[in-house]
Amino acid sequence: MFFSLILFLLLGFITLILLSIYHLTREKIFIKLSVGIWIVVGSFAIVAILSNFLYSTKIDKEDFYGTYIVDRKFFKGSNADWQYNHYRFEITKDDDLNLYITNESKVLKIYKRKIQFIEGGVSPHLKIINENPNFILETEPTLYRNSRDFYLVFKTKPYSNMFFKKGEWQPINN
Repeated sequence: MFFSLILFLLLGFITLILLSIYHLTREKIFIKLSVGIWIVVGSFAIVAILSNFLYSTKIDKEDFYGTYIVDRKFFKGSNADWQYNHYRFEITKDDDLNLYITNESKVLKIYKRKIQFIEGGVSPHLKIINENPNFILETEPTLYRNSRDFYLVFKTKPYSNMFFKKGEWQPINN
């Protein structure tokens, strides 16, 4: 949003300069340059909007169901590996979110929460019914999508952002 505002102001300033030069010189090239700049920028904007619409992943409620693991690609290293081995969750067709606290393959504790899907955007928004929040399930996750898949990000106090992707937990081969 901020970048768009700066770009718009910059283009407006350049347009004013070109129109001022035209007013002084009466050379039509400055009008053509001014219009051409706006046509090029407008064309790029239209292409960007269309490509985002055509190539972004449409996620339905059914796509959320399944198991999620910590995505170790975002922050590689021992901390991500530790989170991967100690946290995962599942979203069931009964609209439950089960957060598993684990020690690798062994489940130590399960936090169960009811969820709702809030419609009204490109993709549903996941809302956690949280009577007793814990440090991971304090806030609702943010959904991020790309052209092939999506991931959920939980903002937590001890770990900052935790990135989860759909997948089955497998032992880490170091």
